Amino acid sequence: MPYTLSRARKQFDLEIRTILSTVRIAHSRQCISMPVREFALCSGILLGSARLETYLEDLILDWVMSIRRGNITTERLPKTIRAYLLFQSSLKDAYTNYLADGDEGALLNHLEGSLGQTHYEFALDGRSLPTFAPQTLYANRKYPSPHNLKRLFRRFGKKKVFDDLNRIGRRDIQAMLVSFNDIRTAMAHSGRPPGLAKDDIIEHIDNIRVVVSCLDKLFYELVCSTVGQSCWVR
Repeated sequence: MPYTLSRARKQFDLEIRTILSTVRIAHSRQCISMPVREFALCSGILLGSARLETYLEDLILDWVMSIRRGNITTERLPKTIRAYLLFQSSLKDAYTNYLADGDEGALLNHLEGSLGQTHYEFALDGRSLPTFAPQTLYANRKYPSPHNLKRLFRRFGKKKVFDDLNRIGRRDIQAMLVSFNDIRTAMAHSGRPPGLAKDDIIEHIDNIRVVVSCLDKLFYELVCSTVGQSCWVR
């Protein structure tokens, strides 16, 4: 079946329309206050960035809830997700300590104590999904920088996420995102629009709408090719 917008994207689009409408009102004849106009421009960028973060969070939360409801078994998850969730247990600290001090006895004691814990189920096919916190998947990676998106989608098996996004959008998605983030950073530091007019700000906010459109379509492809379209939350 053809792509349909996710619930997360519908919410994102709704809030972006509100942001754009507010920016336009602030720069209409209804408002003649320059501070209010500048405030609207800054808020538009900062709120747009926040909505992009929330979109990624909502998208993954919806996916996790849908695979739980769908009784999905482990072999249908992307293998990189399974490996990531297995490694995110206390095993990580145990191996880090072993590499630092070479204490094999301490490593074996730790591993012995962890035998039988549910996260080991991710290593086996055909098992019911162990309970895990959805936040584990996007922890420290939902700020939409290119670096974070590469790391986040690598966990889902997408090794070259911007190649995929560029294919879907037929444009340089990474450049659009970098440009938007540069404006966001400048505004966060100075509290003022960095010499940009209303139309410039609207263009940058529209650009992140394009970014989200491409992200949504890519994640739809991922869901359909692994756990199935029934787990796509619309």
